[in-house]
Amino acid sequence: MVVADATFCKDCGRALGPGLRWRHDLAWNPWTAAALSIIPGLGHFYKGERWQAMAWLVGVLIAYTAYPFGLLAHLICATNAALSGVIDFPSLRLPRSGAGGRQAGHP
Repeated sequence: MVVADATFCKDCGRALGPGLRWRHDLAWNPWTAAALSIIPGLGHFYKGERWQAMAWLVGVLIAYTAYPFGLLAHLICATNAALSGVIDFPSLRLPRSGAGGRQAGHP
């Protein structure tokens, strides 16, 4: 049986439809990652993202050679350090393929 305006799965309780959730099970603090990004890439390094940290450091330093773009890149770096991994988009995940190409318990 399918209910047209259902917001949760009747079997597992998973949220249905579009939306986003804030994750609270993080091993790092988003505010600390943003604050450490005063030095480009340091917030990513704190989160354990070593390659992204190096890419942000090099990218922002290169962007600072063209003044307004460097400041913008630095702000994007800090925002990315704070928010990447915090926002969960459950509706954008592809379903796991199982028997018949359906996810177990979901029509």
